[in-house]
Amino acid sequence: MLKISAIIMASGCSSRMGTNKLFLDYQGESFLERTLKLTKEVAFFERILVISPENLQGLTLPKDLKVIQNTEAKKGQSSSVRLGTKVASGQGYLYFPIDQPLLNQELLESLFSAYSKETIVFPVDQLDAPCSPIFFGEKFRSELLKVTGSAGGRCVRKNHPEAWRKIQVKTPEYLIDIDTPEEYQRLIDQNAGKGNKNETASLFKSCSHVKPQI
Repeated sequence: MLKISAIIMASGCSSRMGTNKLFLDYQGESFLERTLKLTKEVAFFERILVISPENLQGLTLPKDLKVIQNTEAKKGQSSSVRLGTKVASGQGYLYFPIDQPLLNQELLESLFSAYSKETIVFPVDQLDAPCSPIFFGEKFRSELLKVTGSAGGRCVRKNHPEAWRKIQVKTPEYLIDIDTPEEYQRLIDQNAGKGNKNETASLFKSCSHVKPQI
């Protein structure tokens, strides 16, 4: 089985949200806690948390988690990609944003069959648009270590369409990412309504930022 490094990117400033998304609550857990819990449930080779010193303050984290402090978070997401990739020792890298609180184990494991050292794998929504989390095989390591700016690994993905493996998941509505107070409120309202599938699908359609973040 391919050794996969889960790289959790938690250095952002949440400018559109207006408050730190890491600590937003959903079903009694913060977004960060949900992501850490999910990556623990899946058989990853290692888990790496890239986090700014400001976000790290006061946190109690699992001992099996590699924690990398990103002191250059303001320079864009690429700094997190570089730092996480640099310390990763797996044969491929799965990059997790913090703001996809509906991701679950079944969805993640549905992507695994396409992973290899030479592929770039990502789920797609109903419009066939790429979403996070995105996997890169170790073939692309040297390029990921050189990314700059706010684009993260998107430039690497765009440069290698021959390596793409696009996966249609059973529950694309679970791919939503929460960027604004309005989207977060809809998420909370949907959960208060007991979260049936129609309500979740409606939330998915209302969130305009279902997008790859790397």
